[in-house]
Amino acid sequence: MSAPDPDVEFVSSQVCRRLLGKVTLRSMRLAVSGFIALVCLMIVSGCATPPESDPWEDFNRGTFAFNEAVDKYAFEPLARGWDRLLPDFVETGIGNLLDHANRPFVLMHNLLQGKPAAAGVDLVRLVANTIFGFGGVVDVASMDGVPENEEDWGQTLAVWGVESGPYLELPFFGPSTPRSAFGLAADTFGAPYSYFIPFWSSATMTGTRLLNTRAHYLDQIEQERRDAFDWYVFRRDAYLQNLKSEVNDGAGLESNDEDDLYYYDDFED
Repeated sequence: MSAPDPDVEFVSSQVCRRLLGKVTLRSMRLAVSGFIALVCLMIVSGCATPPESDPWEDFNRGTFAFNEAVDKYAFEPLARGWDRLLPDFVETGIGNLLDHANRPFVLMHNLLQGKPAAAGVDLVRLVANTIFGFGGVVDVASMDGVPENEEDWGQTLAVWGVESGPYLELPFFGPSTPRSAFGLAADTFGAPYSYFIPFWSSATMTGTRLLNTRAHYLDQIEQERRDAFDWYVFRRDAYLQNLKSEVNDGAGLESNDEDDLYYYDDFED
């Protein structure tokens, strides 16, 4: 049974985070303020509960069923059309470009987490792909063996000592925890370009990211759905294991850990 790619698990989170930030400045502030308040309450009520447990399973399964329906009838059909329309190298280039645009924020989080060496790697990747990769379309840094770090506010909060809380399935956003959900709200405000570019530009970027990433993993997700005895449990455990790995930068996972079934630190195309 294959394990889900962590990129796939965060597709909905990445897409909806940007959608949330594009409505209007006033409505976004109201919506996210309420969201933050709700998550704060959830953190207080759930911080003593280990993330491996699932005290909100009934709610989570209902939300998961809703998310699956949205994917089945909206995201997946559009992604299949996108995959038929574009050749693989174009999809790869689009993905590289969108990841490149997020690199300054990854660099910032490595600095906030007290990891200047990792921030230096991010800077090398950013400069190399900008200059030699045609603005980020070609990932020359990876070709040269430069690591690709992935950091966000959820991981930064973890380094600062904020407890994760139990597993939480968010509508549209997908797998999360109270800490990650709070980080998601912070990431929404942490993208300054959302305040300066036109709505249609940001909406186009969001739609492109969604379709391109979903199209890239069409076959893998379909296979995993067939193989998993319980798709909800499989995705939940995979998310929590990958979250643990990301917070610890891939360290602290023993090879004989029973959860290794869900942990892969490197996913090749």
